[in-house]
Amino acid sequence: MILLIQKVIRQKYAGLALTALFALIMATSIGKKVFSYPLLKFLQPFQGDFSDMNGFGSYTVVYGERLGFGLGVVLMLLIIFNLTKRNLLRWPAIIALLMSISLMYWTGSALMKGYQPKNEDADLRAKANYESAFRKYQHLPQPTITAITTRVDLFPEQNAYHFSGTYKLLNKTKQHIHSVLVNLGNEMNINNAVFINGSEKIRIRKPYQLIRLQKALLPNQEARFEFDLSYAWKAVNGHHSFNAIVQNGSFMRISRFYPQFGYLSANEITDENHRKQFRLGKLTAIKAFNAPKVANDDFINLNMRISTPLNQTAIGVGELTRQWKDANRNYFQYQTSSPIPFRFAISSAAYAITRAQYKGRNFEIYYHPSHPENVQHLLKNAEMTLDYCEANFGTYPFKTIRFAEVSSFTQGFAATAYPATIYMTEDMLFHANIKGDKQQDVINELAGHELSHMWWGNNQISPDERDGAAMLTETLAMYTELMLLKKMYGKAKLLEKIKMHLGIYLDERGFTTEQPLYQVKNENIHISYSKGAVMMYRLGELIGEEKVNLALRNFLAKNKYPNPKPVSIDLLKEIYLLSDERFHVEIENMFMKTGGLKEGMKL
Repeated sequence: MILLIQKVIRQKYAGLALTALFALIMATSIGKKVFSYPLLKFLQPFQGDFSDMNGFGSYTVVYGERLGFGLGVVLMLLIIFNLTKRNLLRWPAIIALLMSISLMYWTGSALMKGYQPKNEDADLRAKANYESAFRKYQHLPQPTITAITTRVDLFPEQNAYHFSGTYKLLNKTKQHIHSVLVNLGNEMNINNAVFINGSEKIRIRKPYQLIRLQKALLPNQEARFEFDLSYAWKAVNGHHSFNAIVQNGSFMRISRFYPQFGYLSANEITDENHRKQFRLGKLTAIKAFNAPKVANDDFINLNMRISTPLNQTAIGVGELTRQWKDANRNYFQYQTSSPIPFRFAISSAAYAITRAQYKGRNFEIYYHPSHPENVQHLLKNAEMTLDYCEANFGTYPFKTIRFAEVSSFTQGFAATAYPATIYMTEDMLFHANIKGDKQQDVINELAGHELSHMWWGNNQISPDERDGAAMLTETLAMYTELMLLKKMYGKAKLLEKIKMHLGIYLDERGFTTEQPLYQVKNENIHISYSKGAVMMYRLGELIGEEKVNLALRNFLAKNKYPNPKPVSIDLLKEIYLLSDERFHVEIENMFMKTGGLKEGMKL
């Protein structure tokens, strides 16, 4: 292309200038901003990420199609600009032109199949339309999902999956329910969706739809909801990091894409200027900190059957109750033995498996066959975490402790905990060189932290959605992580970590509005994680680790499901009960006041 420009532009310096500009726009990252249409990117280099588990994935096919289209363009232009008009009309030239045009057509068509242009204005308009249409139903009583029976069929080779199922619904309110707002979302293809209330069946055909019942759903009365949805992504559009169905190492936070009921304030536009543009008024406020506590009525029983290709293993949440093969596919049945929050995920890969039994629990580690180096250390850490948490906080609520590796196509977290299963990305733990960094044991940081979420997270407790909720999950998980670090490496190593978290907090606090720990907002992780870690350490030094752990045990016993959802004050009450009154003012300053930490302070 550059040589062609030089040939067409006779003026040497003008040609060089145009060539430089052309290369800058077409073959650098600047071109991504100038040209968003895929067919205009044929001179840009490959920019995909590599994963040991998944390679470059389906992005290589798209890149090949883009190169094929570009080759057709270049050949066509070379023929046109290098042949005279007389030679262009001869059969060899005509055939060559037709072949180059055919190459452009077939590869370009394949590349653009399923292309969906990104349109920020359209996305904002869709959110504005949702809020305008449905916010008036924000306080409408809605049925509660109490049980889910579902089937998920994974097709990694097609970057697609299909799921269907049935919700068991119950009117847990004291009001009659006359209308139901059904949210299926724009990401899913709707094959079928039906709300069943007695003999009445109402079909849902839109991503968001308000349905009116002929006969009201009375308090404590049951209904059903049946659904059949599917999803696929195309590499030309890019993939959703938390919905990454890929050839190997898939991970989907799939509960996010299951049907939901009632108005979803998470769909609202948060930017104030855009809200003014669409005349939307004030954003829905987070629940007031002093609002009355609510019942813990959104836990579910989950029965999930997953199928995946014969060479892969599917990992769900809860206990694996059955496994079989049929029609060249693997099937796995996962069930929960007790209710869990509406939060579940799936992974699938060609896994190597390490299993162990420890104190009546099944330990399972699923990992890429070329990533075995940290498996035994992970197993040892998990056993120590189980010992510490059961001895100090209470019984582990499941029979199985399961770790599953997922590909680095999933980004946004290093590890995430679900009932009985912890998912970890390949590049942050399984393939980390922990021997090369003597200062940091990421196995302890991630595995201990995430496994402790079986106590301090959305498993046994489900904090009410208001300020301070992260103190009951992330702060307590950080505390457990630090106590395990002390147990494994001693207090000197613990103090190094405390100083690191103090530094993180001090560096970050200037960029946000300071908040007391007991009212921390979810997004201020430098407070909930780092300041929380320092304050819990100081609390242990003040009243003793044994009393801190007893307060945590009592808090969990009084606030886990089916008790009402806890708030941060509930934990502070337990701490006050077990601490000497002379420490109460200091405890209040630590958790209920801002500041309290500074550079170089004595720890």
